Amino acid sequence: MTSSGIYVLPYNVQPDHVLGLLEVIYSLGDSVDPMYVGDFLGEKVDMLPHIIDVASSLGLIEVSGNGNISLTRLGVEVVRGHTQHVRSELKKVIDRIEPFKTIVNTLKEKKRLTVEEFMNILTRFYTRNTLEASSTVLQWGAFLRLFKMDPSDRFILPIGRV
Repeated sequence: MTSSGIYVLPYNVQPDHVLGLLEVIYSLGDSVDPMYVGDFLGEKVDMLPHIIDVASSLGLIEVSGNGNISLTRLGVEVVRGHTQHVRSELKKVIDRIEPFKTIVNTLKEKKRLTVEEFMNILTRFYTRNTLEASSTVLQWGAFLRLFKMDPSDRFILPIGRV
């Protein structure tokens, strides 16, 4: 989280990571110690804090004072499969998460981005691991139905109305 309240998505946390976290929390109960979650996810230990940060920034989980994590109402809806409602709710917080905020605002203005323009935006937020970040951001963009790459791999296009 930056001083302006904007959160930058980690370059390597994909939607499947967050969805897996939510499913584990849901299956383990109301309030879970993250130590147990890591065992179930099978992810590298250093990934778990980033996954928790993303899920928290999206309003899917809450972290209590003792460090335990629990699902929010929206997190439970994700696990139960109400994806259309969840996508519309998650789109409401996109203005607090980069590089989505910049990409969506640019797409509203320009209607499409060249891959070069897309990569230039990503380079502002990811000075290293930009290529891996591009894959992650495209996966999130498609998952949230915000944007996708066109079939020719030359442009990033909005999905529906952004």
